[in-house]
Amino acid sequence: MSKDPTVPVGPVEDLRLSISRHPGTTLFSVISHTFGGDARGMPPPWRRAVRDAAPPAAAATLRSLLTAGYPWAPDSLALSSAMGTGAATSVDDELDRIDPDTLLADLRQRFGDTVPAEWRQVADRPQQFLDSYRALTRAVWDAFAPLWREADALLGREVERVGVASVTGALGTVVNDLGAPVRYADGLLHLPHPFPRHATGPGRRRFVLVPLVSGFGACTYSAEDPDLLWVGYPLPGLGRLAHRSTGPHAPPAQDRLDLVLGPVRAALLRHARRRPSVSEAAGRAHVTVSTATYHCDRLARSGLLRRLRHGREVRLCLTDDGAALLDLLA
Repeated sequence: MSKDPTVPVGPVEDLRLSISRHPGTTLFSVISHTFGGDARGMPPPWRRAVRDAAPPAAAATLRSLLTAGYPWAPDSLALSSAMGTGAATSVDDELDRIDPDTLLADLRQRFGDTVPAEWRQVADRPQQFLDSYRALTRAVWDAFAPLWREADALLGREVERVGVASVTGALGTVVNDLGAPVRYADGLLHLPHPFPRHATGPGRRRFVLVPLVSGFGACTYSAEDPDLLWVGYPLPGLGRLAHRSTGPHAPPAQDRLDLVLGPVRAALLRHARRRPSVSEAAGRAHVTVSTATYHCDRLARSGLLRRLRHGREVRLCLTDDGAALLDLLA
């Protein structure tokens, strides 16, 4: 195991890549962004609806885990235990798989004999925690399921897009344009966080892409299985869904610039007309500063954006090519 945030996946032409329309991964992302410390671009009306639906006591229990500073959860709690099977599973299927013994085994494998204080309440009373967790998860899913169903057409288009890329040799481009801080280069997948239990053994592992219907900056992944790596990323076209379902405070409906650049980069490029700081641009695009920095780097390398120092701040501005692209497509 390694603390390096890179995982070997092999040459791009040999990627064993597939895509999963997995509801449990989106649901856990929704829960994390609602009760954790980072909304990751989840539209505020969605967060309010989820908070209103959740049992208060269950939400308080979960919040103590999500704000503990450990960006990790066992697959059973992340509702992704069936990710590697390829089987179509429902949220209820995932919840039914969770049992106290499996949860305790996951905690021992991750932390050894020294369980952090934030997870100790789970280790001491696993059944009580799971009862509370199931109640919270089912209540949140009841509130969020209509949005998941609305996203069905967008999910279908994303499956087609990845399928076309797989037969045209464009998978490397797809992986590097997920809208998440994940990058592929020279047979390695660069992930945003170093973890002590990333599996780095030789061999070609399955690589699963999981579009998330949870936020414009959503990103989650699992790299602990030596045979499987999966990455969750924002579903392209999410702005259109948010606009339909949340009214005038949602991001604008997707236009041609969104389709060419993706919603995050399109939003950053539009806002660059005002010469914002990176943090201001991140707020406008509904993403974290680190995610905005990553996408601004890509836009700058493409010749569409440049950085100017303004006093103690670095501000973003359009190049001539960036302005021309906006005039043509936006």
